[in-house]
Amino acid sequence: MTSSTVRAAVMDAPGAMRLQEFPDPEVPADAALLDVTLCGICGTDKHIYKDEVKAHPFGVPTKFPIIPGHEIVGTIGKIGSKAAKRMSLTGEALSPGDRVVPVVDLRCEECVGCKMHPGWPSCERGETYGWGISSRDPPHLFGGFAGKMYLLPQTKLAKVPDAVPDGVAVFAEVLAVGYTSVARMFHSLQLAGDGSSYAGDVVVQGSGPLALAHVIAAKAAGAHRIVVVGMPEYRTEYLRQFGVDLSINAATMTREERSEAVMHGLQGGGADVVFECTGDPSVVEEGLSYLKPFGYYLVAGIYSDNGKTTTLNVQKFVSGRYATIVGNGGQTEISYAQALRMMESMAGTVPFDKVVTHRFPLERHAEAMQAAISEQSMKVVFEPALTV
Repeated sequence: MTSSTVRAAVMDAPGAMRLQEFPDPEVPADAALLDVTLCGICGTDKHIYKDEVKAHPFGVPTKFPIIPGHEIVGTIGKIGSKAAKRMSLTGEALSPGDRVVPVVDLRCEECVGCKMHPGWPSCERGETYGWGISSRDPPHLFGGFAGKMYLLPQTKLAKVPDAVPDGVAVFAEVLAVGYTSVARMFHSLQLAGDGSSYAGDVVVQGSGPLALAHVIAAKAAGAHRIVVVGMPEYRTEYLRQFGVDLSINAATMTREERSEAVMHGLQGGGADVVFECTGDPSVVEEGLSYLKPFGYYLVAGIYSDNGKTTTLNVQKFVSGRYATIVGNGGQTEISYAQALRMMESMAGTVPFDKVVTHRFPLERHAEAMQAAISEQSMKVVFEPALTV
């Protein structure tokens, strides 16, 4: 690699990744170039790699070839004069050398989705870094599995607080989803006013990074007890250090046994809130069965359409329980800044430094993907500066 090229891990099709060099792009006044420090492997990246994605939200396909990666922290290498003023998420000036987390869902600010739902990833012409913009055309660098990332004019950037290290800030995009889920719950409670207190008992289905983000967000919101139902044992045991009251390995129990264990962990009562963080539609009915009457079930993990559907007894688990079902397909723009503030304020009570369990250089992309897929890990990240 020469000084005028940038390395990236490119996915040409599911399961097909390779290392490629791209020209180091010029940066006009309305754009920026990010020096990527760390980029996490998301569940969506794994699903794309395993050919489990039929479509993303709003029916958008994966635009192969891609540079995957949308959980990113880096340092601004170059930034145009217009971008320095317009890209800041919270208003402060941006300069080369600033550590930032990019908001990965892009908005046109002109369509009905943008006008009706400010700050949400609901743009009718929206694009998403990591899977929604092809690396085929210049300037190519539209994902985080690379040494540098090109930031288009509509990108927003959240500055990383000085007290938050890169190995923690790389989790900001994921924690922003957990934060947004909590915000969705509070919004629903405020509108309905008919049932559970959010600061009650919570069940999280799943035990990966997204589940962890919801555990942390629930604790920040004042949850009383938190029960996790997930697998494998590596992850269910791992989550105990984050203050989970009960962690259940779903692989070792039948559905009836899991239900009994959840109710026992909640001292005989059901959950006020259940967060789905598995990505598997088949868990929905079981999750609904954990709820108290007037409880809330929030679906956060089923982000992409994997072609799978589920059936459930609607009367028994929805109308008969007066349940409220809420969907969350991502995060708002401002939730990135809120996640970083949570990392700063909760550093003394949450072991954020333990979230990243594995780091790989770009050259070991196949090994990194397998480490993430194996689930004998929590957050697996690429560190482009590492060498083999």
